[in-house]
Amino acid sequence: MNKRKIALGPGAASLILIVVVLSLCMLAMLTQIAAKNDYNLCTRSAEMVQKVYELNAQSEQNFAKLDSVLVSARKEAMDMQAYLDKVKELLPEGMALDEDRVTWTEPLDNRNLECIVQLLPIEDTQRAKWISHKLAVEEPEDDWEW
Repeated sequence: MNKRKIALGPGAASLILIVVVLSLCMLAMLTQIAAKNDYNLCTRSAEMVQKVYELNAQSEQNFAKLDSVLVSARKEAMDMQAYLDKVKELLPEGMALDEDRVTWTEPLDNRNLECIVQLLPIEDTQRAKWISHKLAVEEPEDDWEW
């Protein structure tokens, strides 16, 4: 049998080495791009979480203001209707009373936290309770990075 010997010359080894080096460079470049995108996503996510916490803090401060209004209204009111009328009269700016619910919106940049609190009857020891914290984000479509 004839056995042919396959001989690789010095040029073939150089070509294989060049292909391997180029492949490793492409892999390094793709890894760097992925790391940059992950960093941008983490930064954006951290900013969003910080804004949500700021909105929650503002809503809790406004809830505390509302609670002080409720305390003073309870002292003067004898029945539920008089209580609601007094609360409506004393409500801080930006809050609205609808039946037994107080609503307001906390704006921050392009985010709005819509808050709803239910007023409890005069007989209860607790004056109000949270019904809803709804976060709405307004981002224009051209702001997206694809």
